[in-house]
Amino acid sequence: MSDTAASEPTQRFDPFGRLPAPLLVAGALLIGIILYVSYIVLTDRYLGNLQNRALVRATLYTGTISKVLQTYGMASALITQDRNLVSVLSGGPNEQTQLVLGALQTEINARNLHLYTSAGQLAATTAPNGLPDINHTAAPYFESSLGTDISIFATVAVSNSDQRFLFARRITQRGTILGVVVLELDLAPLQAEWATSQNQIFVTNADDLILLSSRAEWRYRLLSTFFEASFRPDTMRRLNLLPILQLGPTDVGQQVEIDGEIYLQIEQDLDFRGWKLTYLAPTIDATARVNAVLALEIMVLALVVAGIAYISSRRVAQHSLRVQRESEELRALNARLSSEIEERMRVQESLQAAEKSLEQSSKLAALGQMSTAISHELNQPLAAMKTYLAGARLLLRRNRGGEALASFQRIDDLITRMSTITRQLKSFAHKGEGEMAEVELGAVITSSLAMMSPQLSQGRVPVERVTPPYPVYVMGDTLRLEQILINLFRNALDAMSDAPDAAITVELFGGETLARIQVRDTGPGLSADPRELFEPFYTTKEAGEGVGLGLAISSGIAEELGGSLTARNSSQGGAIFELSLPRVKEGKAA
Repeated sequence: MSDTAASEPTQRFDPFGRLPAPLLVAGALLIGIILYVSYIVLTDRYLGNLQNRALVRATLYTGTISKVLQTYGMASALITQDRNLVSVLSGGPNEQTQLVLGALQTEINARNLHLYTSAGQLAATTAPNGLPDINHTAAPYFESSLGTDISIFATVAVSNSDQRFLFARRITQRGTILGVVVLELDLAPLQAEWATSQNQIFVTNADDLILLSSRAEWRYRLLSTFFEASFRPDTMRRLNLLPILQLGPTDVGQQVEIDGEIYLQIEQDLDFRGWKLTYLAPTIDATARVNAVLALEIMVLALVVAGIAYISSRRVAQHSLRVQRESEELRALNARLSSEIEERMRVQESLQAAEKSLEQSSKLAALGQMSTAISHELNQPLAAMKTYLAGARLLLRRNRGGEALASFQRIDDLITRMSTITRQLKSFAHKGEGEMAEVELGAVITSSLAMMSPQLSQGRVPVERVTPPYPVYVMGDTLRLEQILINLFRNALDAMSDAPDAAITVELFGGETLARIQVRDTGPGLSADPRELFEPFYTTKEAGEGVGLGLAISSGIAEELGGSLTARNSSQGGAIFELSLPRVKEGKAA
């Protein structure tokens, strides 16, 4: 009896040997189901996040293309109002025509400009060799432009690797058709910007021909499915097909395979001649994250199986005191391991919930900041444009066309400014850094006052400007510095709305290392803590008159440029806002 008891603790045993086979099969099946369900849930989650980001970016790219096409369309209409071009087509002298056409080409960033008479004779062109490389007069769009008073858009295939985009519009004077101006669009900068992204973007026309693309080798190729090609034989011979393997729709959208890489496909219509933008977001990052989580789950399941093995070993070792002591130690170890596993799972669940909440909050905050910032920053140019349009309408009624054209030019400048502002506010997809250059603060003050001149004149608010006799330079961005000063002028006007002796004083000081701009008003002064004025969404205005972002944005810009924006009450009454920036000598910037 004692011999048997002494021999039992030394026996080897299989911890799974006493488990029934159906239980082992059920356990393996359960593990497989857990991993499969986890794979489905994680894939939908991460691909869903990828789809949300892709939809936002595709919307931004769609808006950019539409805006570029609208800008060129408006430019073609404004060119027809140029007095020099009208004079040349009316039989006037044409000595300055080439210079005027070149200046217009530079101003609107066009590839080429061509001026024709109504009979189809070339009057002037900006082509390098003096002759257009396209016979525009023989094209259908030339005849169409003569019969309508709108801009005619057309695409011309110069070769298999060169596609031209252009607007043609007639020039008239008092009902008489004088000629046609042809504006060739330059979309190369737009495609160069796309090429810097890891995502793939291309634009197709109604015939599924790729007109614009982030990859040069895809341009002017036709789209097709991988297993069928239903295009006309002549089209098949003229253009290559871009083979795309359609993987079929999923819960988060269409996935395609190109050159062995899987993309999430987002399509959006441009509402322009049947054009469509396709945005391809690579799914490799989402797949890697799914695999990482599955690997963690497999590790946890392995630990659970190990725990089951330990439990089985304890049951087998109950017959011996030595095995019982070992089983007790094993139970204690298993308890600690289970506690650690549960704690890790709780921490992981808390982390996932926090990540999801933070991601949603970040999206909502970014959308709110972008929309309010756009509304705030575009309000000033829109108000100025309204004033200039009213003035231009009055001048046209008085047959003062030259002065009216000057107002239209100012409106065009404001449109350019609004375009630059919106490009800077496109930070929801990614944040870019503006170009830093030497900026003369006196010129910034001059341009800012020019922007505010309609409001200052309407309120009859005099502006006293005090600047040193020498230029004061800083490193910065002219547009963002103008943005700060315009916000300060606008706040000063709002503060002095009820002041009987409203006046604004702008002073520029150039120290050895620091340049300062002070904006002083004659309003009631600051009633709150000056530091609270620069907090986002803090405002002292009535509801509907402001969102409290102007000073917060201005303070952020000043800090990005290495300076600061402060506020205080003046001893003579009113408030003083001071912008301080590091001063640099001309040409000595690091």
